[in-house]
Amino acid sequence: MNSNMQISDNGFDDLDPKDLAVHDAAVREGGLSLAQPPSIPGMSYDAFACAVEKLRAVRLLRESSPGILVPVSPRTAAAELIGPLAREVLQRQEVIARISDSSAALIARYTGGNPSAAGSVQQLKDLHSIRLALEEAATRCHSEVLTAQPGGVRSPEVLAEALPRDRQMLERGVKMRTLYQHTTRYSKPAQAYVQRVSALGAKVRTLDEFFNRLIIFDRETVFIPDQTDPMSAVVIREPSITAFLCDVFERSWHSAEDFEVDTESPAANRTISDDVKQTILRLLADGIKDEVIARRLGMSVRTCRRHIAEIMLRLGATSRFQGGYLAHRLGMVESQGDSFASRIEGE
Repeated sequence: MNSNMQISDNGFDDLDPKDLAVHDAAVREGGLSLAQPPSIPGMSYDAFACAVEKLRAVRLLRESSPGILVPVSPRTAAAELIGPLAREVLQRQEVIARISDSSAALIARYTGGNPSAAGSVQQLKDLHSIRLALEEAATRCHSEVLTAQPGGVRSPEVLAEALPRDRQMLERGVKMRTLYQHTTRYSKPAQAYVQRVSALGAKVRTLDEFFNRLIIFDRETVFIPDQTDPMSAVVIREPSITAFLCDVFERSWHSAEDFEVDTESPAANRTISDDVKQTILRLLADGIKDEVIARRLGMSVRTCRRHIAEIMLRLGATSRFQGGYLAHRLGMVESQGDSFASRIEGE
């Protein structure tokens, strides 16, 4: 028998009913003889030998003398299994700390010998570098992550990539708040993602429109898009800029509405639809083009134009200019408190 059989990552979960039956027999009889296996209905010697091997691997059986095995308490076995794993985790944490500490001198050399300014604003030129930097920041994050993701419907691939990273942070106690646009509520992949992370403690809200993409880790490290290159990103660690961006996020967060996964609710749909139409009305009155309105609200141009046509019909307007004029004259853009429908129908 190989008493050094590799421990399964699943621990006791790999044991099947035959394995448990052998362990029960060992407990019942106070031990087992390899030469004289216990009588277990339907179990061959090969099956018995395989079960013994697995039980020894998870420390539930140990050899007291040649050919004789005795049962071990599951609590004792678990402690024996966990010990090496805990030591390995500790060793890896020490390696991570050493790498992090030793990187400071290299960063100073890389930035020309000015460690105080090292990496305060850093440009990442390719998707691979961005992903590595995000994973590193997520691994180091210990308190809070704030995310703003405009653009409406989220790509299923992007959500699938983000879910494991977000789950790991949430499971170790990191607080997470995410802002989407209202139109994201009607994406099935987004609903599934929000349902999963919300169950782990994340908070998600939506707005009609807001600033560009933003990810903030521990209010210290900020990722924003590079406006000069859509494939690049900028990492900011300068305290004043970071504090400013955190304040921008907080102001938007307080104006947002909780993401309700149940989009079949008529009341929820009506509220979000009203918000979207009111925003379209305001942008329409400002003379903004359809394509720009659609991009700012995270919807397709076709959907945006359908909303505009409905608004124009309710206003009785025959042109965009007339619609904007009527909206301003009737005070509909500045009105607060009433629903979009009541503003139009009340005039």
